[in-house]
Amino acid sequence: MRSLPQWYRDEREKLRGYGPRDVLKYVWQYYRLWIIGIGFIVGFAVYAVVIYVTVPGDIHFYGICSNTYARLGPGSDFYNGFVEAAGYDLKTGVVEIDSANYCKPSVNATGNTYYEKLISMMDGGVDDMWIAGEEDVVAVGATGRLMDLNGAAADGRFSKYADRFVYCTPLRDDYSAGPVAVGIDLAGTWLVGEYRPYPGGAVLGVNAATKRPDQAAAFLDYVFGYEG
Repeated sequence: MRSLPQWYRDEREKLRGYGPRDVLKYVWQYYRLWIIGIGFIVGFAVYAVVIYVTVPGDIHFYGICSNTYARLGPGSDFYNGFVEAAGYDLKTGVVEIDSANYCKPSVNATGNTYYEKLISMMDGGVDDMWIAGEEDVVAVGATGRLMDLNGAAADGRFSKYADRFVYCTPLRDDYSAGPVAVGIDLAGTWLVGEYRPYPGGAVLGVNAATKRPDQAAAFLDYVFGYEG
């Protein structure tokens, strides 16, 4: 096997007498895969550096709203109002309200990529809250993925909405042996009123694995106070 210096000398000798165009044709013919590969690596490295420098590494709040065509995400009045009300600094962290999620866990979500994303976000503790129809919130709540709003983790944060609690019967006894409050009915709010993104009603559930329950409570207060 030739050493690198020997390979360089051999290639230089081979190209002696070639014109610039012939050199380029030769290099592209025999080394294009190397060139493409190196170009990809350099491009990816530049992209990674740009992302690292420009994108905040922290998450202030992450919410998912399923089965709505309402514009609730970045750039919307709803989103901007929440960021302002909560006092978030978007230079230091991310605020995400994902309203492009379409799945029906109460029916059959097998193979649905939106559902898989929802569950992975919940299980990974990325998502703070989820809004969907009551039957879907109850279905996911029964798996233990939504916080017991009367439990220790909730720590009374949501007690003022107790008259709106939506209950489910857990599938696992180790979660609870009886009905569990897993959602809050949003009836009468702007979200299901004037804009009507949820014609059949909407329920908010808090991710049981959230690391930011206070932010979920802040979002809930914003929803009930927002008038559009």
